[in-house]
Amino acid sequence: MKKIVWLNKSNGQLCVTIPKNSGIKDGDIINIEKEKIKTIIYSPMIADLFNYGHLRLLQSANSLGDFHICGVLTNEAVRSYREEPIADFRDRMSIISALQCIDMVMPQDNRDPTENLKKIHEQFRNSKLILVNGSNWKKVYGSGYIKKIGGEVVQPKFYDKLSSKNIIGKIFKVYKGGKVKNYGE
Repeated sequence: MKKIVWLNKSNGQLCVTIPKNSGIKDGDIINIEKEKIKTIIYSPMIADLFNYGHLRLLQSANSLGDFHICGVLTNEAVRSYREEPIADFRDRMSIISALQCIDMVMPQDNRDPTENLKKIHEQFRNSKLILVNGSNWKKVYGSGYIKKIGGEVVQPKFYDKLSSKNIIGKIFKVYKGGKVKNYGE
């Protein structure tokens, strides 16, 4: 089981949250060994209109290593090269944080993840770093840095069926008259 250490701001102690169904109980002794993490996966993502394509990419990325970090682009980072995200940054971070295939989530303040990759490489000097982007990206930002440090770039096949673009297109097709039925009534 991989868990992130977090700072409890009320008392300054470092903490690890263990899920209730993990089999670990109060009083058990656990061993935390940062050195055992040999391969770090980094997946930058907007995660707007989170869908099965996003999930497939993150699950595929997770299978490549020991520790999976997802960099969620901030609203400002997204606006720097395309339209405003529909879902707010905090909402997108919450969705990604809840996934079992993600060990850590970090904000990505730029389209290029190099700054995050440098921080990760500094913390895990002896680990291999793999950058994962969907195959729909012709230019993989951060790939220059990854190659420089002996890492790897992996681009799983893009799942177009439920891309954000196709979801929005279908919504316009289904609700072209602007009539949206409230299913709760």
